[in-house]
Amino acid sequence: MRRGAFSLALLGGVVNAGCVNMRPPPAPLSPEVSGNAPSQVWTTTAGRRFTGRVVLDDETFYGAGVDRKVYAVELESGAVRWSSRLSGIIAGGVLVSGDTVYAGTTRPQGRVFALDRLTGRKYWQSGTGPIGAPLSMWHGVLLAPGQNGELMGLDPRTGTIQWRRKVGVTRVAAVPADSTAVLVATVDSLFLVGVTDGKVRQRTPTPGTILSPWIKFGNGLVAGTTDSLVIAVRADDLEVRWRAKVDAPVLGSPAAIGDTVYAATRRGTLYRIDPDSVPLAHAIVALDWPVTAPVTVLRGEILLGGADGAIRALTPEGKERWRVQVWRPVELAPVALGDGLLAAGGNGDLHRYRQ
Repeated sequence: MRRGAFSLALLGGVVNAGCVNMRPPPAPLSPEVSGNAPSQVWTTTAGRRFTGRVVLDDETFYGAGVDRKVYAVELESGAVRWSSRLSGIIAGGVLVSGDTVYAGTTRPQGRVFALDRLTGRKYWQSGTGPIGAPLSMWHGVLLAPGQNGELMGLDPRTGTIQWRRKVGVTRVAAVPADSTAVLVATVDSLFLVGVTDGKVRQRTPTPGTILSPWIKFGNGLVAGTTDSLVIAVRADDLEVRWRAKVDAPVLGSPAAIGDTVYAATRRGTLYRIDPDSVPLAHAIVALDWPVTAPVTVLRGEILLGGADGAIRALTPEGKERWRVQVWRPVELAPVALGDGLLAAGGNGDLHRYRQ
C-alpha cells in the first residue's frame, strides 16, 4: 500500500562527520524517566548524519547523509535498500516525486541529481552551481535555490535549466502560492515567482528571517523567525495576517492542532497561539533544555526533540507524558505513523517505534 508522502525538516548545517562518531551512544532511559513510551521495533544506521529534508513515501525512507550518499531504507524492516554516492556534499536533503529522488550538492561542484527511487541509479546530473536550500517541485518544474541567491527552474526529466532568477539567499524551499507561482522567503524579502518563466510577480520586505519550512495553516502559511516571531502569511498576495512575539528565535517549524498553533523557541519555551483572538503567544512550559527540532504533533501530543538526544511527548498543557532517547542532537521532526512513529537521531540512526 502506498503511504502518503511525509517529510522531516532539519535545522542547522553540515558538521564534521568524524566528530559525530566520536560521541558515545545514548544511555538507556529508566522506566521512571521514559514513562509510557512507545516500544522500539527496530533501529538501523544510514550514513553518519542527515543533512536536510528526509522523506517517508511508499513504505520507504529516503535521506541524504554527510557521507555524500542518498539512502533508501525499508520502513517495515529497517533494511537499507540502496545507497548512492554523489560527487559533493548534499545540501537541503532529498525530494521525492514520482519515480525519482532529487538531491542537490554544494561543493566541490554544485549539481542537482536525479536518481531512480527503486535502485538509486543516476538518471542525470545538472551543473547548477552550489545548492543552498531544499529543492521543491510545482507544476512540473523542479525549483533549485542556489547559494549565490539564484532560484533556478529545471526540467525534472532532463535537468535542463529553463530559467534563472536572482532573488537573494534563502534557507527554505519555495512553496506553492497559487496555481502557477511559488513563495520564496529570502533573508530580507518575500517573493512571488512564476514557475513557468521565473518572473517576479510581487516582492515585499520579510517580517523576519525564516530558517525552517513553512507549514500550511488555514488558507495561509505559518513560520517562525530569527527575530523571535511567529508569523502567518497569505501566500497569494504576501500579506502578513498576524504575528506573535515570543522569547527567543524560532528556528524550527511550528505545528498545529485544530485552530491552534504551537511553537518552540531555541531557549526551550513552548508557546500556544490562538489566531482567532488577538494573536498573542501564551507560554505553556519553559523547559531546561534547548529545542533543536521542529514541533511535531502525534495523536494530540506535542513531540519536541532536544540537543540532549531526547524526544519528549507533552500534552497541549505542557505536561510530559513519555520520553525516548536517540543519538544527540535531535534535529529532524519525528514522523507520525499509523501505529507509532519514525525518529532520526544525530548520528544517521533511525528508530521505528510502535504504540
